[in-house]
Amino acid sequence: HRQHGRAVGRAVGRRHLTTTTAAAASERINVERARGGDYNAAAATFVKGFFFDGASDVENEAEFRSLTRAQTSDLKKRYDASGRDGSALLVIRDNGSGSSKILACGGVEVRSYVGATDYETYVKQGRGGMDVELNVVERPVVANLATAPEARRKGYGKAIMRALEEVCLENGYDECVLVVDASNKRAQALYKKLGYKVIGGDKKAAALKVVNGRARETTTKTLVMRKSLTNGLENIDVASIGAIVAVLAALA
Repeated sequence: HRQHGRAVGRAVGRRHLTTTTAAAASERINVERARGGDYNAAAATFVKGFFFDGASDVENEAEFRSLTRAQTSDLKKRYDASGRDGSALLVIRDNGSGSSKILACGGVEVRSYVGATDYETYVKQGRGGMDVELNVVERPVVANLATAPEARRKGYGKAIMRALEEVCLENGYDECVLVVDASNKRAQALYKKLGYKVIGGDKKAAALKVVNGRARETTTKTLVMRKSLTNGLENIDVASIGAIVAVLAALA
């Protein structure tokens, strides 16, 4: 939700968002807003990580190129607005000589939600009406988070997430939400460590997956996770704390 009494619509621009990893306090990571060819490079990183699970050798090169083109178009459509609508695609570039590769990326866009459900879902299902319209709110949604295989376990994913949360705050929002595949336990573990909690889900969300080297439309179970950016108490995992207390009580 937008925060009451805060200035809204401030863009991140192309400045550096420098962060420091917890694992290596001496390592400073530059997170920047995407520009120009970054969209295609970020799309390639996302496609390889999301659809091909970070494989070093893509089984079907033609399918990889096709998906990358489509993903590039999607990224530009959703995030290439100079931050005017609260959207942003952030990247961490490879500092190697002459390299244009993106080591990590992630985006945030503002979408209309009804509770934990994307408003477009209501529209597609014909579930509109005055009661729905009155409960529509704008929420900043994080998506397209990916890290190149060789850049994993270096804190880049966390750095991108922290920077995206900063974008949300700068645009007047007090929360951040994201959608994750229910089977992606690794991603869920990262988000939970960062303070995100499950607030809803979709048992049959439309999805695109690569099977035997070919992209196929399918459905998958997804979870909607939320983090308050202004009230840390809202992010406490009460269920986990209860389980720990029960274990400690049993050992006493």
